[in-house]
Amino acid sequence: MTNCPRCDAPVSDDDGFCRNCGVQLAADGTSVVPYRLILTIIWLTIASGIAVVLVVELKKVILDLVVAGFLALVFSPAVERLRRLRLNRGQSIAIVVIIATIGIASVGTLIAAPLASSATKFAASAPTRLQEAAQGKGQLGKLVTKLHLQSQLQKASKSLSNTIGKLSGAVLTVGRRIASAAFRTFIVIILAIFMLVEGPRLVDGALRLVPQNHQDAARRIGQRTSRVIAGYTTGVLIMAALNGVVAGIAMEVTHTPFVLPLATWAAVIDILPIVGGLLSIVPAALFGFTHSIGSGIAVAVAIFAYQQIKNHFLYPVVVGRAVSLGSLLVLVSVLAGAQLAGIGGAVMAIPIAGVLNAVVVEISRYRAARRAQEIASDAALETQVAAPTAERPPSRIRAAASRIRDRRARKTPAPPG
Repeated sequence: MTNCPRCDAPVSDDDGFCRNCGVQLAADGTSVVPYRLILTIIWLTIASGIAVVLVVELKKVILDLVVAGFLALVFSPAVERLRRLRLNRGQSIAIVVIIATIGIASVGTLIAAPLASSATKFAASAPTRLQEAAQGKGQLGKLVTKLHLQSQLQKASKSLSNTIGKLSGAVLTVGRRIASAAFRTFIVIILAIFMLVEGPRLVDGALRLVPQNHQDAARRIGQRTSRVIAGYTTGVLIMAALNGVVAGIAMEVTHTPFVLPLATWAAVIDILPIVGGLLSIVPAALFGFTHSIGSGIAVAVAIFAYQQIKNHFLYPVVVGRAVSLGSLLVLVSVLAGAQLAGIGGAVMAIPIAGVLNAVVVEISRYRAARRAQEIASDAALETQVAAPTAERPPSRIRAAASRIRDRRARKTPAPPG
């Protein structure tokens, strides 16, 4: 009979296996690595490699699923509100999808034709405007002359003219990309609808994989995740739309050309965290300067003022409460998301970080509650041991003391072998 070098428990000489900590001992009493552990490590390594290859090969599909999940979580609160009106889930989803489709189609109809017309005029007049500015004509030309940028603008004008002349050969490629993007968007919408329809079944199936005593915590994590994503997405879209409205009003008042495409750009690019506001100012201000210096300054000041209001008042209220992240975590999340998945990763980085933060917070609360319950149970057992009575005979006291020792032994780390 020898003792285990890890937990100091007695080990039989017949098999050399410690039944307390699972260590296999060699003939000389030293611990050896069990062959089952070696096989387990090998299989885990192979499975991890296969998983990495699958993730790399199916990156686009996984990204589509993630975006569809985001859309499903965004529309889920509206579906649940309709269900409170005694509608079934299918009817609620159909109403939400129809309203969203009508809204998107209406906005697209109102914007598409003027946007295409303005974009065409802009593409046709851009070389001429650059050439006039290089020759010192207009307010922008005077500014270029003061800064001695005539040669650079002339080169840019010639390069832009050549590029526009070659665009006809790339129409087919651009059309294919647009068709591919439209098809992927359609697939994402269909996936989101199926996720809305199968949402309760998916949640129930996921909860069945969780142990019974952890299901309440897992359900709370799911609810918190839904609130984080829905709150963040809704807030960001509202603030981006307001940025486009402010930019459009400022450009309309100052008679800046190409108001609609520039306002649309300001709204879309503002979805990008951190840098979106700055990128929305630059083109609007530059086109404002083509009308007059005062127009450019006024447009830049208006958009900058809204960005300050958004960053200091709207963002903390609308988004800050949803994700509960500090500025450093937001910056790190955006940089990591951009590095991993480009612009899409940068957009989704903050809600994903907010979800992870919600999971960590919920797990911490669960462990704290469980620890408090264990402390209360230990205190009750110690009271039983310290105060024997006729209702608690010595046999029950010894059993309680044994439970206390076993519980504390599980919490105490084993000594190094």
